[in-house]
Amino acid sequence: MVSQIDFRSVKMRKNIIVLLLDTVRASDTYGNNQLSTINYLSRHATTYERAVAPGVWTPPSHAALFMDKRVSQIKQVSRNFLTNGTYKIDPWMVKTKFLKANEETLARKLSVYGYQSVLLSNNPFVTSFTNLATGFESVQDVWMESNIKYNKGLASKFNFILNGGAEARVKMIQTGYWATRFLPKSIMDRTYTRLRKMMFERTAKVDGSYELDRGSEDTNTCLKKYLSYERDYRPQFMFLNYIEAHEHYPVEDTKVSQDKWAYLSGVEEMNEYNMKHLHRGYLKRLRYLDRSVKKTLEILKSKGALENAAVIITSDHGQFFGEHGMLFHSLPPYEGISRVPLIAANYRNGKLVKSRDLVETPVSVSALHTSILDLAAGKYDYMDGNMRKDRYVLCEHTGVSEGWDEKLLSMLAPRSVTVANVLRAKRRYNKKVTAVYRKDMKLMHYFGRKKDELYNITKDQSESTNIIDSNRLLAHQMAASLYN
Repeated sequence: MVSQIDFRSVKMRKNIIVLLLDTVRASDTYGNNQLSTINYLSRHATTYERAVAPGVWTPPSHAALFMDKRVSQIKQVSRNFLTNGTYKIDPWMVKTKFLKANEETLARKLSVYGYQSVLLSNNPFVTSFTNLATGFESVQDVWMESNIKYNKGLASKFNFILNGGAEARVKMIQTGYWATRFLPKSIMDRTYTRLRKMMFERTAKVDGSYELDRGSEDTNTCLKKYLSYERDYRPQFMFLNYIEAHEHYPVEDTKVSQDKWAYLSGVEEMNEYNMKHLHRGYLKRLRYLDRSVKKTLEILKSKGALENAAVIITSDHGQFFGEHGMLFHSLPPYEGISRVPLIAANYRNGKLVKSRDLVETPVSVSALHTSILDLAAGKYDYMDGNMRKDRYVLCEHTGVSEGWDEKLLSMLAPRSVTVANVLRAKRRYNKKVTAVYRKDMKLMHYFGRKKDELYNITKDQSESTNIIDSNRLLAHQMAASLYN
């Protein structure tokens, strides 16, 4: 717990604003001239070139940031969701608790420094339901109203899942099993594929997944309202999660499948054509997101929130588009997932204080926890490269997040090759893998399950050449850091 401070100095504290751009990878951010707002900030603010996400999907990375812990040290976000999640997690996980309600989170610590905190979230995982909002005074679950507005009729039909929790999940699984139990094996594959595609499409349409806007417009409306009517005299800690870059994407060819596990299981071909279209849809969303960030900054400035402020732009994980034979995230932490943008922009009198700092040392996004507290305590005026730099930086994959249908897949697998392939793929990727960074080197540690991989990511950004055989001592030292 942080110590008490002199509240006479509270009004002088810097506003701390985190814009977390969910599912954004560094390789499509830095130097992307089509992202005019973010690109401008990255050139004129402090840019961390080798920022590393602590986890490979939303809850682990957010929990690690809010708690300043390794993902593997937080039980609720690192447990085995595939084998232990059945009946315990509803499909959107909105009733799963990823943190304990009494945790000393970043927001709770900042309250001791006199901060008023608000969370505006487009992500159903980062919400009051899941305890990832623990410590925030004000929580606005923007996603609940924003995404379903595109298809309210269909969304109402899915309410039984959100409201029914585990019981609704059991009924879905049982219905799926009994509906197909007496089908001949000869038509099981065709039937399962058709039903999977239908369920996938309808679920996506429920929350407007194919739309360009995934809630940023409503978030900015909420932000304007908050700054106009709910903000008081205290310094602000504002955390905004934007989910535009998350799948599913507005693609030019609507016949291109966006079913991750269909690709990873070999049901769909992960060819260049499909990956190119998915990536284009992703970049289209990034451009829209960049425009949304510009509007956010304009609102903050117009309401006086940038008179004395630190604005931090980062992400919780990246995204694969065919690299290493993978798609999307919650998978082993190669660069497409582990490397994310991190930009610290400092404002005085509503104007950007230009610093042009480039930090090339690997840093973890979770280290923001300490830096934000240091800013709040007045240990330094600006975030200008003075973020904590650990000797070893980690990105941890503790298992897949998509575990809700494991029971149904297990029951149907003996009668369907397609089902068996999907289940086999989930189990194959449901293994611990940790990326360990030290300067230019990156170790992919598989905990004895297979040979580790070592890459010089400065010279080999695509991670194509494993150099572990000629650097075994270094690899051993890097792996040993996980057990200290």
